[in-house]
Amino acid sequence: MAARNLARTADRAHEPRSRVRLGLKVGIFAGIALAACTRVSDTQRFPLVSERLTIVRTIPEPDAVIAPDVQIDFCFSGYVDPRALGDFEVSLSSGRVEFDARLDLQLFAWRPPGAAEGTTDAAWCPGSVLSVRPRTPLRPGVRYRVRIQPAAVGWAGEQLDVTTPGWVQDEEGPAYLVEFTVDPDAATDSDTDTDTGVDTDTDTGSDTDTDTDTGGEPPAPTLADLFAPGQVFATGNPACSCHRGSAEDPLAQARLDLSSPDTAFAGLVLASGLMSTGFPMVAPRRPAESYLVQVLLRDADGHALLGVLGEPMPPDEPLAYADMVALVRWIEGGAQR
Repeated sequence: MAARNLARTADRAHEPRSRVRLGLKVGIFAGIALAACTRVSDTQRFPLVSERLTIVRTIPEPDAVIAPDVQIDFCFSGYVDPRALGDFEVSLSSGRVEFDARLDLQLFAWRPPGAAEGTTDAAWCPGSVLSVRPRTPLRPGVRYRVRIQPAAVGWAGEQLDVTTPGWVQDEEGPAYLVEFTVDPDAATDSDTDTDTGVDTDTDTGSDTDTDTDTGGEPPAPTLADLFAPGQVFATGNPACSCHRGSAEDPLAQARLDLSSPDTAFAGLVLASGLMSTGFPMVAPRRPAESYLVQVLLRDADGHALLGVLGEPMPPDEPLAYADMVALVRWIEGGAQR
């Protein structure tokens, strides 16, 4: 069916929250001023929003020939407010026919460009990534168009700059257009379905089974996995030392105890209420709407995102990218214990 506003088809488990950016609750490390380990302040920056958000890259590039299973990614110059997802006016069409799709927002780029699965070793986009995912396979040899109207809002309230290349003015106002063609020689899943009705499973019930199914990405980590040696919450990771009983900052552990998977689960997933950015500590399956991810990010000047009281965590330097990706995959997988 036609979808003039594809954002409204996104699977959301709750109604959009208010756009009020100041919560009464304090985040992971906020509230009473703590020691230097967490460097918390009970104030936050209120910059004048004069900058504009721009679309700096699209996957695919305009007029590209792509595979049928590639999603359409829009890379932004800064972080996008997840609450704006419900306001996006996006359409996917071919000629006069429009196609149903869903929207997904990566607060920071952690998926490979144009891919709905997998991870990368480094962020390929400087800000957030909006993905348009067709709900049915795109057809080989067909030319498609994705059209976005300027409804995106940056984390600090930045509006989209509609004067940059890619924007056009039509009867409905300014719009960003990307046109591409699906490889005419590509085979879709339906084209390659050779099911004969015969069970070809070679399972013998022994350890020598010849199951060759390699589809999909590895299962999301559990919280216990994140406490394994070398992982983000491991005992030897100094980035989280303040929350494991640091003698120099006992209040940090009192506010978020990362000494074990059980105490961490209670503080991260079972925590009630909203944090200072207006989002819960962890929103299972919604990393962009999780304060745990937001408090770890920095803006272009190295400061905490608007709404985070005090400095970003860890205070001295950003968390390793691989650790950020591990946390996002844990949350996207349901934030399992």
